[in-house]
Amino acid sequence: MPVLDGNFEAFVTNLGKYNEGELVGEWVQFPTTEEEMKKVFERIGIGSKDEFGQVYEEWFITDYECPLHGVYDMLGEYENLDKLNYLAARIDELDKWEQEKLVAVMEGGCDEVSDIDDLINLTFNLDAYDFIPNIHDESDLGYYYVHEAGIYSEKELGPLANYIDYERFGRDVAMDESGRFTDDGYIRSTGDSWDRQFDGSLEDIPDEYRITGCGDAMEREETITVLMVEPGKLPYVKDIGSGLASLQHEVGGRIEALYPFEEPVAIVCNEEGKMNGLPLNRALRDNDGEIYDIIAGNFMVVGLTDDNFGSLSPELQRQFKAVFRMPEQFAKIGDRIVAIPMISEEQQKQTVLEEKSAVVNENTSGMAVDGHIGTWHTVDHREIDGHTFWLMEHDTFGDDASCIIVDERGELVLSHIYDGFDENTVDLLRQEVTPVEKMPDDSISIEEMKQYGYKWGGMLPMREAAATEVMKSCQIYRLYGDDTEGLVLDAKEIKEHAAKGGIFGVEKMDWVAELEKQNPLKAAEMSLEDDYGMIDGIINNGPKEDKASEKGEKTSIMDRLKSSKTAQQTDKPSPHKEKKSEREL
Repeated sequence: MPVLDGNFEAFVTNLGKYNEGELVGEWVQFPTTEEEMKKVFERIGIGSKDEFGQVYEEWFITDYECPLHGVYDMLGEYENLDKLNYLAARIDELDKWEQEKLVAVMEGGCDEVSDIDDLINLTFNLDAYDFIPNIHDESDLGYYYVHEAGIYSEKELGPLANYIDYERFGRDVAMDESGRFTDDGYIRSTGDSWDRQFDGSLEDIPDEYRITGCGDAMEREETITVLMVEPGKLPYVKDIGSGLASLQHEVGGRIEALYPFEEPVAIVCNEEGKMNGLPLNRALRDNDGEIYDIIAGNFMVVGLTDDNFGSLSPELQRQFKAVFRMPEQFAKIGDRIVAIPMISEEQQKQTVLEEKSAVVNENTSGMAVDGHIGTWHTVDHREIDGHTFWLMEHDTFGDDASCIIVDERGELVLSHIYDGFDENTVDLLRQEVTPVEKMPDDSISIEEMKQYGYKWGGMLPMREAAATEVMKSCQIYRLYGDDTEGLVLDAKEIKEHAAKGGIFGVEKMDWVAELEKQNPLKAAEMSLEDDYGMIDGIINNGPKEDKASEKGEKTSIMDRLKSSKTAQQTDKPSPHKEKKSEREL
C-alpha cells in the first residue's frame, strides 16, 4: 500500500466562463510541467477571447483531492498553482520513511502548519519530529520505552517487568513529550526550531517547479493606480498589484466588475458584498439622478486597457474623486431609498473635539453623534443613579425618526428610542450604570467594547476563553462592531466569531446573578430570607421566580423599545438589537 493514499489534484476552472454561467475546467494532477499546464489552459479556454474580444486570463480552483490529512481545509479557491506544484514535487522527492513521518505529523495535528507556505516548509523540517511506527496507544508506548527503546535493561528489571503498568507509564510519557497517536504510529516534536527555507514569495519558488509560464506570460503592469472608496471615508489614490489576488484582497472577496460610466473605467467591488452584510458604501445613479443600486463594502475605480484593468489617469482620478467625494448613509423613507451625505471623517473628528470641551445640556443642538448621520438636539433628560442621560432628536427629521440617548459626554448609549424615558428604557439605562464586583474577563473593558462598536454598557464584554467558560452558566452573545448582537447557541459559534476578530458579551443582570450563586454566604442568606421573610432588616424575600420562563429566545432591545409604544413590558430587558442574517435597507 502506498504511503500517500491518492494524488494531489485540483480542478482548475476558467474564471471568465464561470462568471458567464458556464463551468469549464479540468482536473490537474500535481506535480506537473509547464508544458502540460499550457495544454490544460488551452483546453479550458485560458488565452481565448469572449464575444466582446476580451481575453480569458484568470482561473480559480473549484475542488481538490488531497492525500494528506487536514490539507483540504487549508487550500483556497485562488491558491497559486506554482505553490501547489512545488508542494507536490517536494513530497514526491521525500523517501518512504520521510513520507510516513509527514503523514503522521499531519494526522497528529501540527500547530506550525496553517497554510500552503507552512506545508512546503514542513517538508524541509521533518527532522524536527520523531516518529515511532506501530505505536497506537499508551500501552504500546509504555512497553516500547521499557523493552525496546534501550533506556532500560530488561536483564536488570528481571521479574519486576511483570508488574509494570505499561498503559499508565505510556500515558505519562506521552503527556511529558506532548506526543500524539496516529493510525500509523506515535509522533512527537524534538523541540528543534524550524528552518523556514521557503519565504512564501513566488520568486522563492525554484524555476523547475513553476508551471504558469511566468517567463512567457503576457506583459502587463505589475502595479496599477486605482481610486479606493471605503464606507464612511473620502476617496484616495492607491497603488496595488495588478493580479487577481491583489484585487480580491482590496475588496475582501471575489470580485465583480461594473461599467456604469461612459469613460474607460470600471468599478471593481465585492461580488457578494450585500449578501455578506458588508456596510453600504456609495449609491449608483441613473441620468435622472435616481438611485438604481448601492455598492456594499470597499470598491475601487480602475482604468481599462485593451484586455485588462489598468491604471487610472490623473484626470480620471480627479473626476471620480468628485463623483464619490461625499460618504453616504442610506435610509428607507416610505417606498424609497434615500442617500444622506455624511459629515466627512475629518469634520466628524473636529466636531467631536469641539464638543468634548463642554458637557451636553438642555440647550445642546447641532451635535454629531458617532454612528449616526446628521446632527441632533436635546429634548429631555433623566437622572439615574447619579448619572444624567439626554434624549436627542434629529435636527432634520424630527418626529419622523427615532430618538437616541447619550450620556453627559455626548457618547451614544441607546438608539431607536420611540417613547422617551419609558419604563423599559429607564431599566436599560440603569443596567448601563450598575456597578459589578467582578468582570467576567479582565482582559477587556466596557470602554474597549464601545470602541469596538458595541455601545450598550448593560453588556459585559469577553474574549473567546472567558466566553467559553461563562457559557456554561449564562447566556452569552456575539457582539458586532455595528452595535448589534446575536445569541450564541454552541461552542462552535464562539470559535467562528473569535476567528473573525469578534468579541462576546453577557448581560450584567445575568452575570450579577451568577456571582451571587457563586458566593455561598450570599446564597445562604437569600435562602434563609425566603424562609423567614427578613434577616438583615430588609424585606427582599418573596416567591422564587420560575427561571424556566427565561429560557426562551430573547427579543432585541430595539424590538422591545418599539413594542413599548403599545404594551407595557414586565420581564427583564434583553440586548438592544439582534444581529440579522442579512442586513436590510
